[in-house]
Amino acid sequence: MLIRNTKEFLKKTNLQKVLSIDVGKKKMGFAISDPNHIISSPLEVLIRDKSFLPNLLSLIKDFEVGGILIGLPKNNDEEGNMCQMVRDIGKNIDNFLIKNNFDLPIFFWDESYTSLEAEDLTKNLFKGRKSQKKHIDKFAAKIILDDFFNENLTSNEKKTL
Repeated sequence: MLIRNTKEFLKKTNLQKVLSIDVGKKKMGFAISDPNHIISSPLEVLIRDKSFLPNLLSLIKDFEVGGILIGLPKNNDEEGNMCQMVRDIGKNIDNFLIKNNFDLPIFFWDESYTSLEAEDLTKNLFKGRKSQKKHIDKFAAKIILDDFFNENLTSNEKKTL
């Protein structure tokens, strides 16, 4: 189910793992949080093709995901064509999951500049630029998760979770 309110998403995903998605034109990066929303880890990068939705469902089952956070590429708080594409992908994911008896909360979060941050974060992790580019999207998804939880969980909530 598509969620419009941050507090509602946090309530529905309390003590649940959250899967983050960095949507690109050709590839999508994935990261996962722990149930307490303290640790996030890059998972993998999938190609956006016919097998994308079944592969996503496998990730959801394998990692026992309780919610999905999708990065929304806003530019200066404005939504352009890419934002509309990402919203449409979110609706498609929601419809696919419901057809497969999964009703997970889905929330969109501003992911501006996460790819640049991910490039900076990973510049010393991989031997070459080509190798780095293969993994960059999953690190961008990790940054989306980190940003969301850092901004929306107070230090008291982090301690009690």
